[in-house]
Amino acid sequence: MQQQQQPAGRAARARCAAFHLTNSRDLPVLKFKSDLEWMAERIAPLPTKWQQRLSRAWQATHATDPFTANTVLRLQTDRLGALRVPLDAGDAEICAFAQAQAARCADLATRRHDAPALRAAMSAMVQRFALAPPADKVRDGPAIARMACPLWWRRKLRRQHGRAIESAAIVLGLVHKRSEIYCSDETLRRRQQQNRRNAEVLANTKAVNELGQEFTLAELAAKGPANKAIKRAELMTRIAGFERIARELGHGGLFITITCPSRMHPHRTVGGWKVEPNPRYDNESTPRTAQQYLAKVWARIRAQFKHQATPIYGFRIAEPQHDGTPHWHLLVFHAPDDAEAIRSAITKHAMRDSPDEPGAHAHRCDFRAIDWAKGSAAGYIAKYVAKNIDGYAVGDDLHGKPALETSARVEAWATTWGIRQFQQVGGPPVGVWRELRRVAALPAGAPEHLVKAHNAVNKVALIEGKANQSVAWHHYVQAQGGVFCGRNYAIRLDFITDDTRKNRYGEASAPRPVGVSTRALEYYTPAHMAHMTPLPQIPRFVHWEIESTRHVWTIVAGKAKPVFEFLAPASSVPWTCVNNCTDGTGAGFQGGAELDDDDRRAMHHDEFGRWAGWAERLHAAATAKQPLDKEKGAARLQI
Repeated sequence: MQQQQQPAGRAARARCAAFHLTNSRDLPVLKFKSDLEWMAERIAPLPTKWQQRLSRAWQATHATDPFTANTVLRLQTDRLGALRVPLDAGDAEICAFAQAQAARCADLATRRHDAPALRAAMSAMVQRFALAPPADKVRDGPAIARMACPLWWRRKLRRQHGRAIESAAIVLGLVHKRSEIYCSDETLRRRQQQNRRNAEVLANTKAVNELGQEFTLAELAAKGPANKAIKRAELMTRIAGFERIARELGHGGLFITITCPSRMHPHRTVGGWKVEPNPRYDNESTPRTAQQYLAKVWARIRAQFKHQATPIYGFRIAEPQHDGTPHWHLLVFHAPDDAEAIRSAITKHAMRDSPDEPGAHAHRCDFRAIDWAKGSAAGYIAKYVAKNIDGYAVGDDLHGKPALETSARVEAWATTWGIRQFQQVGGPPVGVWRELRRVAALPAGAPEHLVKAHNAVNKVALIEGKANQSVAWHHYVQAQGGVFCGRNYAIRLDFITDDTRKNRYGEASAPRPVGVSTRALEYYTPAHMAHMTPLPQIPRFVHWEIESTRHVWTIVAGKAKPVFEFLAPASSVPWTCVNNCTDGTGAGFQGGAELDDDDRRAMHHDEFGRWAGWAERLHAAATAKQPLDKEKGAARLQI
């Protein structure tokens, strides 16, 4: 049977070959592109600056590994091509783009008169820009208001644009100590421009309180942790305070470093000075995903500490390596008998990912025991605190760069990727510490622990110099119940909820602190027992509420900052407690259409009928180019 089928098969193949030969002129001719032509076509839509970057990176890799070069180029061009905002766009262009998209979302209200349908249409528009719409837990009214707000779009687009550019710069090999350390020059320039704009606005905006005192917002900001010197001094005060407690309790200290697996590092250092691409880099990891990995590792470590009853206290500092990959430094204090258990738990979870890769056991986690005889633990970590804030008194960093300059790069790196640089481990919260500094005086008969805490927080008199002592934090922690108090600390923040205050999107404002509260056990003699001998002492718990000093500020000068720039200034619904809108002047919507306060509030109301009516009135006013009446008013704020 097989012998009879073979001639038939050969004949069929012959007929097929003949058909192709006779009809070859009618068949399309397939022409394969060269890698160079394909590369040029992929980068053609991008700005010239990015074409040059991608081309150089592709050529450097293609000579030895064409497949990897083409894969990386494809991934990067797909990622950069997904951005609707041009790569070389400045902040003004991003703001204009955000305003245009918010206007498009607002215009959907004139065609869809059902809240769920309008929200779905707006969410679809947001998702087309690879952005996340408001979460499902947000009600329809506030969600619609967000997607029609230029400021909401601006924040989303700034974050997406900045991270996409920085991610591409890392993959292209621009970020390392031999080129642009910690972050790209483009990201640094963008952050510096933003800081200058913010400083200008704060300096040009004045506020006056009920006592007639007038300050600029820059002067008010300089009195809090936004001031880098105050931030650094407060951190060092808390760290040194923990050290004082550890010495008194006879606890040990441990300085720990935890790094990420090799696949998250774009570059590696050879011989201590030469930088070359890391062949194990996965071409996907970013500083943000690396930070999330470290946070997950630390969550496992903390869970094991809790399970085996190994409490610790101290501080965690996240800082970038030269290629932008974060690593963590921890200064923790512990009971003397727990040192080995702490090392074992951290090593176990830090080595869980890629434990067999070269250098993992040597570099993944490092431990250095604090020797009290050799010096201060706070002094050892001081340089890590300073170089990640303002570079004060550090000189050059580990890579030979001036710390005063590289601290600006570290700040831009942390802001771009949303990385929290400093975090306290254990002990009572610092929020109560800061609130107690607002309490002018305690009432007579206040509990002893409250008096002790209040005296402690008011010992700091100078920002720089010897008078800034750690004894304050030491006594504060003791008054709160000690370093191992957990969430059972004695003094808590006291909040008040104002249902009449609404945020920018019509939602109830978050509770705001107004002081501190605590409970104390006291003994008293009831009136009907006063004749007894000896006098009976009846125990009872007394709840103390101490109000802090807060001023009511009114903005008296400053450039208007409208909530909906394409609509009208929204002085009645501030995003934060500070509202810079002081008058009714401002750009209207395509022809000067402006809204009164009721119209603006209607947009934030839960009932969609009011929202739809507002949108229709807005559209009609803009089309007719007839401005609506609007009252002027001054914003009030709480600081």
